[in-house]
Amino acid sequence: MHDALTVRGLDSGMAEVLAELPDTRTPVTTRIHCADHFDIRDRALLAHETQVDPDHPFLRHPRDVEREVWPTEDYVLARSLIPADLPEDDLFAGITAAAADPA
Repeated sequence: MHDALTVRGLDSGMAEVLAELPDTRTPVTTRIHCADHFDIRDRALLAHETQVDPDHPFLRHPRDVEREVWPTEDYVLARSLIPADLPEDDLFAGITAAAADPA
């Protein structure tokens, strides 16, 4: 996102955020395509006033650029009690009503 914004001559505001990230990163195992839902995601985030700064750089960049270059939410599968094919594109893959019922 940072690179896409700077290439377009836009201030990403993310330089400080990126500088704070650790040098080692856990590989992403799951990418959920959700560009069509960014407006809902942003409203949900902003509903948590004590946890999300509405002026955070992540919330300031143009969503049309985000939809173009980073249209996913990215996750890391830390543990699974069912077999998982990686990479995933569905957080609920492999879960059935029978698997969800602990009885």
